[in-house]
This record gives sequence, C-alpha cells and structure tokens, in this order.
Amino acid sequence: MTPIEDPRPFAEVLQDWIERHGGSAYGAAKLMYTSEATVGRWLKGGPIRREQAERALMTMVDEGRV
Repeated sequence: MTPIEDPRPFAEVLQDWIERHGGSAYGAAKLMYTSEATVGRWLKGGPIRREQAERALMTMVDEGRV
C-alpha cells in the first residue's frame, strides 16, 4: 500500500516510510525537502498542513519518480 492510500495516521505511515528510506529523521527530511525538526513534530503526531501533499511526495519517492 502506498503512503497516499494508507489509512493509518500520518505519524505511523511516516515512521514506516523512514525505516525504508534512510532510517532517520535527517534522511527523511532531505527526501521530503523539510527540516529535521518538522519531521520530528510529525512523528510525534503534530499538525501537518499539507498531509496529502506529503503523502504524495512519499509515494513518488517510493516509485522512484523523485
């Protein structure tokens, strides 16, 4: 299941995705074009304004399009 289709909360999907791509907030932040602090907030369940866009980006990384 792709991140954009995954019904779980964003923090859970992001944690799984990080484990597949770099294994750290630093690695994920680079792939997602954001800061480590932001990724850290998301992992703690903090608010995310553009969740669908972030899920779409994660899906594109998985598919090798980014």
